Amino acid sequence: MGIRVKKGFFHGLSDVIEDVKQNGTWPTTYVAGTTTAAEVHWHSEEVHVYVMDGKTDFLDADSSKRHPVTTGDKIIVPARTLHAEGVIEGRIVYIIAVPEALVPEDFLKMRPAEEL
Repeated sequence: MGIRVKKGFFHGLSDVIEDVKQNGTWPTTYVAGTTTAAEVHWHSEEVHVYVMDGKTDFLDADSSKRHPVTTGDKIIVPARTLHAEGVIEGRIVYIIAVPEALVPEDFLKMRPAEEL
């Protein structure tokens, strides 16, 4: 199963917090500055990504489709799904939620495609 993008899924922080509660996930805020596209990778856990501010795209490596995302969109990346975040111009702010609380060195550990 590839990544899923829900366009215009939320209208503010309270909507995100409500969704996090319903999913039983653990949220954290992540801010990234200008970067090139990430390498294709995967995570051990399912990841819910809420775009709070900014824009980029996410590559679903299985279908080779790039999904543009912007403020208000939610991306669901199932566990062990090959994907990559696109170029960021300026900055982007995410709330990222995962199924369990993880220590920093394990949180969103990017695993190379060849290890899948």
